[in-house]
Amino acid sequence: MDAKALMQTGVRLLEAKDYLGALAIFRDAYARFPSAKILLNIGTTLKLLDRKAEAANTYQRYLDSPDADAARKPQVSAEILELDMHVGTLDINVTPADAEVRVPGEDWMPAARTKHWRMTPGAFTVDVRKTGFLNGAQSGNVAAGAKTTVTVVLNELPKSDLRLGDADLIKNEEPEKPRSRIGALAMIHVSVVPKLGSAALIGATFDLTPQLGLDAAVLLGPGLVSDGMATRPPPSFGGYLGGNFAFLPGSLRPRAGAGMTMFASNGMRLQARAAGGLEYVANRNVSVSLDIGGEFVLNPEDDIRELAIVPSLAVMGRL
Repeated sequence: MDAKALMQTGVRLLEAKDYLGALAIFRDAYARFPSAKILLNIGTTLKLLDRKAEAANTYQRYLDSPDADAARKPQVSAEILELDMHVGTLDINVTPADAEVRVPGEDWMPAARTKHWRMTPGAFTVDVRKTGFLNGAQSGNVAAGAKTTVTVVLNELPKSDLRLGDADLIKNEEPEKPRSRIGALAMIHVSVVPKLGSAALIGATFDLTPQLGLDAAVLLGPGLVSDGMATRPPPSFGGYLGGNFAFLPGSLRPRAGAGMTMFASNGMRLQARAAGGLEYVANRNVSVSLDIGGEFVLNPEDDIRELAIVPSLAVMGRL
């Protein structure tokens, strides 16, 4: 959708008094097509929502925009003067001038955007940061219709005083790269209840995120699936699909997993698995996990146990 279509949609919502819907459309339009004209629509919508401080800040952005219409600036300035009677104003002076500033209710922004910042009357804290400098902050209170000056000067971090000849004390080691998202999986799958049995799983593992992973493997039996293992051979081939989530970063990671085992025994049998355990990440190439799980057959045969306790030990290798 182009800028004109987005604006038409926003105006229709505004006329229908769907102010929140109109605000979302106008902000989307500005994110795609950052034009000062759209800031006027955003400011007007915020004013109708009685979000006076946000409206004044948006109008101020319009005045500071290089593409603002000079003929409309007096009208916008008058709108700001009216809003300033109900909000507090922070005149923020920061050194160095290219530092980042965080004001109440907002994320970090360039200092140039916060020189004249409006906020709901009350207590405030202004945080300032820049790489190579110590962080700074100033707190205070501002009343409706009042201005408060905030001045924050950051102190530069001290330079290293290493002398010539000390270079041999520095290790030029590169930080270890994150582990590969794709790896090979080998797992021993041992049933302990209702009776002893085992199977092996060979497959692959894939990290969707550093904590969330997916596993797919071929199951090579025999495994404990039948009451009559002495009279009827258990299935010797199947598959497994599942996922796991690590709760903590680091080398020892508590985790939980869930998945589905599939095998053929007088038709396709499906077995749901839920497990919890611990993964040990030895390095970016090798990790080991130990889980204790429960498996429930969703469509059992008459001679199949529906529930089994099945621990597993797995080794994952990555390049």
